Amino acid sequence: VTITQDGASNRVGTALAPAFIGGGSNTLTIDQIGAGNELSMTVNGAATTVAVLVTGSNNTSAITCGTTMSASCSGSTIEQTITGDDNTVTQTLGGGGNHISRLTVTGDTNTVTHTSTNTGAVNVNYTVLGDTNNVSISTSGTTAKTVNATTTGNGNTVTINQTN
Repeated sequence: VTITQDGASNRVGTALAPAFIGGGSNTLTIDQIGAGNELSMTVNGAATTVAVLVTGSNNTSAITCGTTMSASCSGSTIEQTITGDDNTVTQTLGGGGNHISRLTVTGDTNTVTHTSTNTGAVNVNYTVLGDTNNVSISTSGTTAKTVNATTTGNGNTVTINQTN
């Protein structure tokens, strides 16, 4: 566990408390450079690795992998790299599948959400380059799911739903 916060009013925890790490083989790196960045978090799982790298101000991140009551989200890698201001990135991963979720945002005022209840393997690599984009990724079901995509430009709305 390594947490580095450089700037005023950055915090890890809240949206009504989160910041729990849990059991399993946790490796965690959080780096918030700028002012007013907030990360709420619940991490739990067999081999969870989380890296959140934020450069900018007033960004909001949320990570849920499993629950505080049960270790699920096994074999997970959860990454968020945010460069810019006023972005919101949310990853809610549950189920027993092997979740790999890598979200990269470069720009301002973007909203990116990845929600997974899939019990099979999930591999999401999504990059947003630009401002005021809204991206929603949902994976569910029992078979393997893969998303590799980039959104470039401003004002885009993207919805990806994978299920079986």
